[in-house]
Amino acid sequence: MKLIGNKVGMGLFFIALIMGFSLWSMRAWTDVKEEEIVAKVGNYVITNADLAEMVNKYQEFRKNRPFTIEEKKIILDNFVKNLLIVQEAEKLKFDKKPSVEIQLKLLKVELLMKEYVSSLVEPQIKVTDTEIEDYLKQTPDLIPKETLTLREIVVKTEEEAKKIIQDLKKGAPFSELATDKSIAPSKRNGGRIGMISRGKLPKALEDVAFKLKVGEFSGPVKTDQGYTILYLDERKERTQKEMDELKGKIKAKLEQLVKARKIEEVMEKKVQELSKNTKVEKYYERIK
Repeated sequence: MKLIGNKVGMGLFFIALIMGFSLWSMRAWTDVKEEEIVAKVGNYVITNADLAEMVNKYQEFRKNRPFTIEEKKIILDNFVKNLLIVQEAEKLKFDKKPSVEIQLKLLKVELLMKEYVSSLVEPQIKVTDTEIEDYLKQTPDLIPKETLTLREIVVKTEEEAKKIIQDLKKGAPFSELATDKSIAPSKRNGGRIGMISRGKLPKALEDVAFKLKVGEFSGPVKTDQGYTILYLDERKERTQKEMDELKGKIKAKLEQLVKARKIEEVMEKKVQELSKNTKVEKYYERIK
């Protein structure tokens, strides 16, 4: 048990030092039932609720393996250590330093925003299968039906590109020319840029790439880097069954994406509503 204690104790102290500030609460002794208090540190009271919140913060590192009472005692010990340092920092008025006040202000905003969303907005949000389907139609690259494995040769001038095209027509291997002539980082892999789906390439290149047949190269395409020649190594198209299986595997992620979008819409609407009754002034010209 001592070994576990040492590992937990040392690790949690330093993490708690970073995270703990959002978890402690200063209460008058009379505000809390005595039987709920697990520690007193100067003017601070640590309750079972405080300790439970701290434990929850670390639970994700445990892969759902519950903390034992002995390990909770170690967490409490570290919590106490934090508060001893915090009280000393307050005596030195570190909490009044402008940089610290700004961080505390930002932390308060972050915590209250999170609490507002989790308490008032999220419980109202429901995601249907129809909404997931609509989201996928709007963002087809999430589960691409068609993917290409491409190679590229990028050169600075159109003249260079045309010469390479002539060499390719004569039978020169694309990968060798890419290694010798290309200025793109992909030259190290014979021009291979890997698997690409729609929406991953600049439109000018995408329009050309998805018209290629396997083993075919394109003409020069003007890009920001110069002139690009593409070569199609492989084309894959998922069957509807494969699409449905993949959709099922990432359904939870899709639900979260749709939920996040709906939360954003609700929050934006709320902001617009509040703005009508709250005086808001912005001074963009003062930004440094």
